[in-house]
Amino acid sequence: MKKQFLPFFMLFTFASAGLVAQNQTKNVSRQNQSVVYFTRDVSSAGLMKVYRALNQKIEGNVGIKVSFGGPDEQVLQPELLRELVKTTGGTMFDGNGLSGNRRTSEMNLSYARQHGFTKIGKCVMVSDSDYINLPLAGGNLLKYARTGKEFADFDTLISVFRVRLHMLPAFDGNIKNISLCLANRSGKCIIHSGGTDENYYHNTPADVLEKSFADAAKAALDYKKNWAFINVLDDIEPQDNCRGAKNLGKIGIIASSDIVALEQCTLDFVIEKADVDNSAKSEWKAAHRVGMVEQLEKLGGGTRNYRLVEVK
Repeated sequence: MKKQFLPFFMLFTFASAGLVAQNQTKNVSRQNQSVVYFTRDVSSAGLMKVYRALNQKIEGNVGIKVSFGGPDEQVLQPELLRELVKTTGGTMFDGNGLSGNRRTSEMNLSYARQHGFTKIGKCVMVSDSDYINLPLAGGNLLKYARTGKEFADFDTLISVFRVRLHMLPAFDGNIKNISLCLANRSGKCIIHSGGTDENYYHNTPADVLEKSFADAAKAALDYKKNWAFINVLDDIEPQDNCRGAKNLGKIGIIASSDIVALEQCTLDFVIEKADVDNSAKSEWKAAHRVGMVEQLEKLGGGTRNYRLVEVK
């Protein structure tokens, strides 16, 4: 496997769009950079290339955090996980939604079957009734996050997410996957209320939600230490009203042991290098609450300073 170290100012040319992968933090020593691995190969084999580059030590039970999605959602293609599940023996898992058609484990497991996850491997939902609190010291708003007891049984964690920027209000990436999407129903209430309510949904201001997402993600990182993070950047059709948003095609797959670096790299691909003016980029950032990335960095969850390494 040949690895090519790429300076963050180097251009990547894609068939669908001229994107630049670049580090947003300037003039910082490479010694303080996290590594983000990148492949243009959006396949099960491509995903394994970047995952293996992380050299994650597999210990005990492996949990693969994914989103099974709803009946009509553009979710991660399960086939991308085939080799990862086979190699690690991992169990795919997700958390229930607060309401609607994703509020019960039975509903969500039916979508896992519908989308094809159950053909790849074992799928479970974290419990709403039998839960654990993930303590957090020094957070912005939360004293703890909450998820089902099943999370405690995993020793090695791999979070894989199909990034969906222009679909939902919050930045739909890996931070969300290990915070709101990891939470059970009462855990979601805790996040949406900024730590003030365990029982009811709150329509939270953007700045509060960014801090709550970061707090919950940091609690998950503190509770379990052995993590790997993978974002799939492929063919997402925008479903919001963001000015100039369009399908960027199959950009590739990126992976890192540093979730903050991974998310910053994702934003560089899907926002900073999009073919729109700076005011539109600012509008996108505000609309999708991307401040959660900086908030998690402030909590010590990683660094936005990274270098990109292409794995061929």
